[in-house]
Amino acid sequence: MKRTGRIGLTGFFVVGLIVTMFGCTNVDQTIVPPTDYHSTVMFVDLANTGTSMAIKYDQTAVGTLNFGNHSASYASIPSGTRRMSFTYGASLDTLNQGLSSNYQYSYFSIYEPLNGDVARKYVLAGQAYTFGAAGVKDTALVRFFNLSSDTVATFLTGFDFILADTLETDGVGYPGWTSYMKVRAGNNHYTVLIHATGDTLSGNATLSNLASLGRYSVIIYGNNASIQTLVLTEH
Repeated sequence: MKRTGRIGLTGFFVVGLIVTMFGCTNVDQTIVPPTDYHSTVMFVDLANTGTSMAIKYDQTAVGTLNFGNHSASYASIPSGTRRMSFTYGASLDTLNQGLSSNYQYSYFSIYEPLNGDVARKYVLAGQAYTFGAAGVKDTALVRFFNLSSDTVATFLTGFDFILADTLETDGVGYPGWTSYMKVRAGNNHYTVLIHATGDTLSGNATLSNLASLGRYSVIIYGNNASIQTLVLTEH
């Protein structure tokens, strides 16, 4: 059945930090803050390969995750090129990953469909952050992810995400995501409907009690037999 009455929107989220200095700087002042050369990273395991996943950068252990879970907090990792390792069962994946200073990342482990969903691939989604609040008061930011690797025909052109029948983004392909979109914060309860090609309802998620200036991600993952959704709080 054709859906009508919605307004398709696309959003964007850009955060900048501009510092203007006048006069001289006293380098002996202890109150001058040091430059932060770190990134913050949340890890998310969305690949059900039947075992937990242990995470390291360089030789530093970050933690262990089970399928469908994410790290409880952001790990502070030195920026630059890090040697990432992901161990699950007898398998070990290693890769060099560049991390930018003053960036906040979500790092996803997802299915690799070219290997029959028995191996993993990794997706890094990041945005610049500053030490000040960015955004509009009483407004939250929401983005949508398609991390379902299923190759059934109805999924091939991506997913449509509809929030409260007013905010829509269409055709989000795999593996991909939208920019942030503005919604009203507060005690509102939003239902996000997720449709595949042909208007097939594939999943839904609930957003509630959104924090002012908060950031959230709505994610669809898994395969056709077990499509699942996840809402990440990113602030």
